[in-house]
Amino acid sequence: MITAAGGHYVDVAVMAPVHPKLHRVPMLLAGPDADHAAEILKALDMCPKVAGPEVGHASSIKMIRSVMIKGMEALSAECLLAARKAGVEDEVIASLNASNPEIDWRTKGAYNLERMMVHGERRAAEMREVAKTVAELGLPDRLSRETAVWQDEIAALDVDPEEDSLVDRLDRILGAM
Repeated sequence: MITAAGGHYVDVAVMAPVHPKLHRVPMLLAGPDADHAAEILKALDMCPKVAGPEVGHASSIKMIRSVMIKGMEALSAECLLAARKAGVEDEVIASLNASNPEIDWRTKGAYNLERMMVHGERRAAEMREVAKTVAELGLPDRLSRETAVWQDEIAALDVDPEEDSLVDRLDRILGAM
């Protein structure tokens, strides 16, 4: 319909938070006119990257990537909240750091909680769509569905992340649960 009317359709996926990069936020483009659209966007000082000529590739990349990004947030929330509640958060974080030293788990955990506290409602809605995408691919979608639940639950607590440490955020969340 769009092309029949003389328009050009391009599948676009915004790949990072818009703030603080604003118009310079990375985005993926896909579709037969993606190269042309990328030229126009680059001329506007934007940051497009062509994902391919097939409509749907940019959206699929973003959606499937979210299984990992938002899923890791939910996993870290469940792990660190349980660790704090059991009084063993320092030991669990030390073990995580030893197992995967490329990640500073205390910093990453605080960041992941902040993302869920501030953006969890929107992220949960996205994860429900991701679950549909995964199911349409013929794969079990249970992790995506449960990620949506965690995102919703943390956001619904309406706890301000403030500029606090991981432990402060964990305590405020646990206090609101």
